[in-house]
Amino acid sequence: MAARRKKKAADRDEILEFLTAVMRNEELSDKDRMSAAFKLGRYLGLESGATDEDSPPRVVIYDGDKTDML
Repeated sequence: MAARRKKKAADRDEILEFLTAVMRNEELSDKDRMSAAFKLGRYLGLESGATDEDSPPRVVIYDGDKTDML
C-alpha cells in the first residue's frame, strides 16, 4: 500500500477500497457510512432502481489490461 501512496492521484481500486472501508467501519457515523455506500452503489450502477430482470445483461469486454478490470 505504501507504493500506491507515492502516486499523485488515487487510482480506481484505491478509491473503491477506501469507500468500502468507510462503509464497513462501524466506528464511523451512520451518515458517513451511508454516504460511502451510496457512492459505491452509484459507481456500480445500482441507483437506477432497475432490477436485473428489468435490464438487459451487461456485457464486459476484458482485453487483459488491468485498467479495464471491474
